[in-house]
Amino acid sequence: MSDRNMARRAEAEITFNGVDITASMKPYFISLTYTDNEEDETDDLQFKLQDTSAIWLTNWLTEIVNAAAAKESGGMVIQAIIARRNWHGDGADDILDTGSFELDSVSCDGGSGSGSTVTIKATSLPFTSAIRQTLKSKAWEEYDLQGIASELASENGMTCMYLATQNPFYNRVEQYQVSDIEFLKQLCHDAGCSLKATNKMLVIFEQADYEAKDAVITVKRGGGLYTKYKLTMATADAQYATCRVYYNDPATGKCIEGTAESPDHDKTKDGQQLVLCRKVGSIGEAKALAEKNLRLHNKFARTVQLTMTGDPALLSGVNIAIEGFGGWDGKYLITQAKHTLGNNGYTTTVTARKVEEDVPQVEEAEEPKEYNVGDIVDFAGGYHYVSSYASSPTGGPRTAGKAKIFAKNPGAPHPYSLIGGLWNEVEGDCNVYGWVDEGTFS
Repeated sequence: MSDRNMARRAEAEITFNGVDITASMKPYFISLTYTDNEEDETDDLQFKLQDTSAIWLTNWLTEIVNAAAAKESGGMVIQAIIARRNWHGDGADDILDTGSFELDSVSCDGGSGSGSTVTIKATSLPFTSAIRQTLKSKAWEEYDLQGIASELASENGMTCMYLATQNPFYNRVEQYQVSDIEFLKQLCHDAGCSLKATNKMLVIFEQADYEAKDAVITVKRGGGLYTKYKLTMATADAQYATCRVYYNDPATGKCIEGTAESPDHDKTKDGQQLVLCRKVGSIGEAKALAEKNLRLHNKFARTVQLTMTGDPALLSGVNIAIEGFGGWDGKYLITQAKHTLGNNGYTTTVTARKVEEDVPQVEEAEEPKEYNVGDIVDFAGGYHYVSSYASSPTGGPRTAGKAKIFAKNPGAPHPYSLIGGLWNEVEGDCNVYGWVDEGTFS
C-alpha cells in the first residue's frame, strides 16, 4: 500500500542476480520495456541507460558480462517489477511482476565527443540455451504430449505447466536433428495447442480456453483510453473457409476424416480449404483437430494495435473488446503486450487478434458401429458384388430386409458379405447374396 496523499506514479524495481540495483541505476535510467508474447515467441526485458560519463562502457558492462559468464547456471538472472502506486487515489498499488530473465545481449551506441546509450536485453529463453541450440535425434515411444513436454522441461532446468484438455498419445514419434523447443513446438501445433516459454516454465494451452473468457476492458473509439491505434485485415493466406483433417489407418485400410467450417463461410461460394494429414483415431478427434487448426490459421484475419496508458492487467492471453471501429468491432485476444516505463511515463501497447466467437463447438461424432460375422442386420436395399474388390455390381438392385453377415474384409471397397432372408438364413424375403458397401445396412 502507498500513502493515499501522495501523487500517483509508476516506478520499477530491478534486481541483477538477486541484488536490488534500482537506486544505482536511477541516475542513468531512460526506459524499461517488458514484452509479453502469447505463444511461440519468447518474452524479453530491455533497459536503456544514458552513459554520459562512460562508466557503463568502461566498467560496469564488463562486470555484468563477466558475472554472467562466471555464473554456474550459465547466465545472469534479471528481474523487474513495474508498480503503479496510488493510481486511483486509494493507496492501492497495482503490481506487474515480469518474472525471471537471463542476460541475452548488451550494446552501446554513441558518437564522437558525446555520451552513449547503453541497451541491456534479457530474455525468458536465451538464444544460447541448449533447449534452443542443441540439435537432437531421438525416437520417443509410448509417450503422450504432456510426458514429452515434462521430460524436455526437466532436462533443460525448467518446469512444465500443461493446461490443454487434449493430450495426444504417440506410439512412436521421431525427433530428428532439431532442437527440443522446435520439436515440442511442432508437436503442439500438430495437436492444435499453443506453447509459451516464460519464467523458466514451458506452458502448453489451448487457444479456445482463453478466447472464451470475458474482456477485461472495452475500448471505445474516441473514449480516451488510447493515444493511437492501428487496424489491419488479411484476406489471402490468413483466411480459410474450411479445414479437413484425414488419416489413412494402415491397420484397417479406412480413411478417418473430419471437417470444420468458418462461421463466415458462404456455402454458396468457393473458399480455400486447409487440408491436413494427422494421425487420429476417430471421426470426432479429426473434427476437433480440424476446428483447432482452422482457428490457428485464421486467427490473424483481423488485428488491432492500441497504445494506452500503462495497465499491468493487460497481458498476453487476456481479452479486450473494441467498439465504434466498424467491421473491427468485437472481442480480441492479446497476442503481445509491450509495457514501457520511461521519462515520458508508463504506456502499454497491445497487439490483439479478433476472436471468432461464433465458431461452433465440435461435438464428438458417433463412431461407426463395429459389425461381425454372424450379426443380423437390416439391409437398406441396393446393389451387391461378387467379391469385396469387384469394380461393378452384379445383377439388379437387391430388396431391403433382414440379412446375415456371412463374411467381412475390412478396408475393402465392399467390406461385408450379406445373405438375405430369401435364402433361409433369416426371416423375410430380402434377396441380397453378395458383398455390399459399408453404410448400406444397420
